Amino acid sequence: MRRFRTITFYLLVSGAFILAIYTASAYELPKWFSFNKKNSLQEWQEKIFKNKVIYTIEGTDKNGYLQARSDKSCSGLVYKIRFKPKESSIMSWQWKVEKFPSKAGTGSEIGGWIEKDDYAARVYVIFPSWLFTSTRSLEYVWAEDIEEDTIITSPYFGNIKLMVIESGKQNMGQWVYEERNIYEDYKKCFGSEPPMAGAIALMTDTDNTLSTAEASYKEIRVGYKK
Repeated sequence: MRRFRTITFYLLVSGAFILAIYTASAYELPKWFSFNKKNSLQEWQEKIFKNKVIYTIEGTDKNGYLQARSDKSCSGLVYKIRFKPKESSIMSWQWKVEKFPSKAGTGSEIGGWIEKDDYAARVYVIFPSWLFTSTRSLEYVWAEDIEEDTIITSPYFGNIKLMVIESGKQNMGQWVYEERNIYEDYKKCFGSEPPMAGAIALMTDTDNTLSTAEASYKEIRVGYKK
């Protein structure tokens, strides 16, 4: 049952809001998410898979950020935004991990991969398609025990690629700045030119490990050039 739910989760995340994305207009780029107002999540949509992760806006003005607290839960925030990665390739953000999911004693399916597939912090770029099985996703993760620069293909859905861009506890409790070239990352993961991007998403989850995790996100910028 857990494996079925997890597979369903990945498919839903990848295909979230496909019809709405294709009927929406392209946003003016670059787009900046500062999370410095109490209504900063008004345009984000929450997708709940197992219980609700508590997402709250903390701080104000220049010190605002999004905090995520997960307790045996899995839900993500999705923002619909259309852009061409080749023309507007850079995405950046800051994130901070306060607590990693506990993975002790887990690992009963597919060599333990499914049971251990919880991360304190994830950032997605979703490339929707009218053909559901052709939808693709880049997933940037901060992993506790997987080597940085590792690329993982999801065992549930081959069109999801996980890129470990931060690893370990060395920077735990500190804001870490990330800057990614979506265009180049997509080609590296999928071996082809990226289609139109249709959404970004954020998630902190602990439903597989039945544990808790805490992370924060701020200063997300999407679709700019260097």
